Amino acid sequence: MYSVRRTAGLDELDRIVPAYAAACADEAVTAWAMAGHDFSALFRAWLADALETQEVVIAEHDGDIVGVSTWMALESAEPLRQQAEAVAEQARANPALRRMAAAVALPHPDVPHLYLASMAVIPASRGRGVGAAILRHRLALADAERQPVYLEASTPRSAALYTRHGFAPAGAPIPLPDNGPLLLPLWRPSP
Repeated sequence: MYSVRRTAGLDELDRIVPAYAAACADEAVTAWAMAGHDFSALFRAWLADALETQEVVIAEHDGDIVGVSTWMALESAEPLRQQAEAVAEQARANPALRRMAAAVALPHPDVPHLYLASMAVIPASRGRGVGAAILRHRLALADAERQPVYLEASTPRSAALYTRHGFAPAGAPIPLPDNGPLLLPLWRPSP
C-alpha cells in the first residue's frame, strides 16, 4: 500500500528531486522540453519553489518516494502568465529553454481553481495505483474546499486516469511546437 501525504517544506527537497527526476525522465512534456539539455539546476530550483510556495503531494512505498505531484491554488491565471514571462525572458539568454517557455505559456482558466501542475510516478511503480492514490488524497481536500481543479493531460493513459476521477475535456487539445506532445486540458468542477 502507498502512503500519501503533503510535503510542507524544503526539508525533503533532497529526497524529492531524484524521485521526481526519475519519474519525469520519460514523461511526454518533460522529455520533449528538455531533449538534449541538462536542466538539473533549473529543475531543483523549480521544486524548491514549489515546496515553499505551492503544494507538493508525494506517495511513498516502504519509505521511498514513488510519486510526486505539484498543485497550485489560483485565483486567476495571472501567476502562470508571470511564470511564463519569466521563463521566456530566461529563454532569450538560453535558447535551450525555448521549449520550456512554450510548455509553461499555455492557455489557462482565469477563474479561481486548483491547478495540478504536474504529477509523475517512478517507472517501477506505474500501473499500481500510485497516481490514483495521490488524486484521491488531494481531490478529497479540493472537494471539501469546494475547489474546481484544472490540468493538462500529456498522454492518453494519463487522460484516462483523470477522467476516472471526474475530469472532463475543457477545450481543444493544445499542440506544443516542434512536434511536441498534444495536451488535453481537463476540468473537474467543484461539488
